[in-house]
Amino acid sequence: MGWTELAAHVGGARARFAAAAATPRAAQEALLASIMAHHAGSDFGRRHGFAQIDGLAAFQRMVPLRDPQQHAADIAAMAEGDSRRLVDEPLLAFEYTGGSSGAARLIPLTASGLAALQNGLYAWIDDLCAARPAVTAGSSYWSISPVARAPGITRGGVRIGLASDAAYFGAAAPALASVLAVPPAVASIAAIDDWRMLTLQILLCDASLALVSVWSPTFWLELCRHAVLRRAELAQAIADGRWAAAIPSALQVALPAPAADPARARMVAAALSAARPDWPAIWPQLALISCWADASAGPWAQQLSREFPAAPVQGKGLLATEGMLSVALCDGGDPVAAITSSVIEFEDDHGRVLACDEVQCGAEYAVVMSTSAGLYRYRLGDRVRITGWWSGAPRMRLLGRGSDCSDLCGEKLTEAFVLASCASIGIDAGLAARLLPQLQPAPRYELLLDAQTLDAHAAAQLALRLDEALSANPQYAHARELGQLGAVSARRIDLLAARLQALSQARGQRLGDAKPGVLGRVDDPDLAQLTP
Repeated sequence: MGWTELAAHVGGARARFAAAAATPRAAQEALLASIMAHHAGSDFGRRHGFAQIDGLAAFQRMVPLRDPQQHAADIAAMAEGDSRRLVDEPLLAFEYTGGSSGAARLIPLTASGLAALQNGLYAWIDDLCAARPAVTAGSSYWSISPVARAPGITRGGVRIGLASDAAYFGAAAPALASVLAVPPAVASIAAIDDWRMLTLQILLCDASLALVSVWSPTFWLELCRHAVLRRAELAQAIADGRWAAAIPSALQVALPAPAADPARARMVAAALSAARPDWPAIWPQLALISCWADASAGPWAQQLSREFPAAPVQGKGLLATEGMLSVALCDGGDPVAAITSSVIEFEDDHGRVLACDEVQCGAEYAVVMSTSAGLYRYRLGDRVRITGWWSGAPRMRLLGRGSDCSDLCGEKLTEAFVLASCASIGIDAGLAARLLPQLQPAPRYELLLDAQTLDAHAAAQLALRLDEALSANPQYAHARELGQLGAVSARRIDLLAARLQALSQARGQRLGDAKPGVLGRVDDPDLAQLTP
């Protein structure tokens, strides 16, 4: 198997997506009808009359908009074994995503939900094969599920996570697995450093690497940084024909001992020792890097472009654990609404909810999604700007999370969760502290504290304890383990409470209402410029 088989399997998906985009409302109505038919027998479906819903307008009348916490009780019951709460088919698995008041949320996966997701994934790969044939001339590196995650299972017996990243691609999984540079089993290695060294050794030995597909650009940048830091160890292991880290016995069949390659080792060592690492020498066939490239990921995607000038960076658009909202195409435009994968609604700042054929170019909206995996009129928390049209379907650019959420590289910290984390370690988060996302010199969070109430040592200790508390969020902890996020640092500000209140008043809030929240925004110049 290989790219030929994978291309054959996804062949025609882009054309089907284009046909749907010509009549997007009809495509959305058809997808909604399929979701209603699949899940009319679920508890939620019976309560909300799925069997009587005959279109999007009726769906909007009969099913209210729902925030993630309004799904929480039903999903918790499903995890305990009551699978019919939201869906009327067996659960394949759950995945984790960031939580609000709790540490994380479970997101259900079903066969019909995965099939809809694959509509968008196949269209993307089909487009890649046609528009970027160089990606099909070599191997690929994919990272979808969190690495170094031990297999999990809920109390009701449902697994957490699919068997491998390739499993997300359904019947195309065997063909996809055959083009992977790094065997999927490597992701199950529990020790982050062992996983990283083995992954890097395999990649550095692979001169045919042609495609890299990851979530956050910081994931790939951090791997590359460690390749430079550990170049001597990695080069020696390549020269000797041995693994640079311990191989669990269960993986020894999937990872037989590598062949000694002194010539490759010398080249890798030289390329990684240069003042600017010579990545094209290591991966001369690398033709595309797919990752998040909008909102807070933008600066890091730009850094990837500078470090890999021969490999275009393609933004993934809005592809989340909860589902696929947009499809990236190789035509230079923003991603297109994934109208065959999710029923997508757009909520404006006045509370009006619009269908995909009702939005205005240039307008900004919060995204609402419905899937065949049990998320109905689900407020995702992301904002987009409509930037044009592909046939009749809107193109959209991710602007970032809503004002009560921060997401530098997939951690999805919410105002409620940060507030609870602060309270758990004794921080007065009313007007005496702020957590500010920072992009430079590396992604991290900075804790602003009042200089009059805390000395430097006490402030540093609170930052350390907050970093530990935030790690109750699995995505935050994972990003910290991988080095994508730095530790929380402390910055002491004179008269912080008074200055924050003055900022709120300057923005038009009345004195009694001046409560800007504990979680700052990455693009807030006023907070960023507060000086000690």
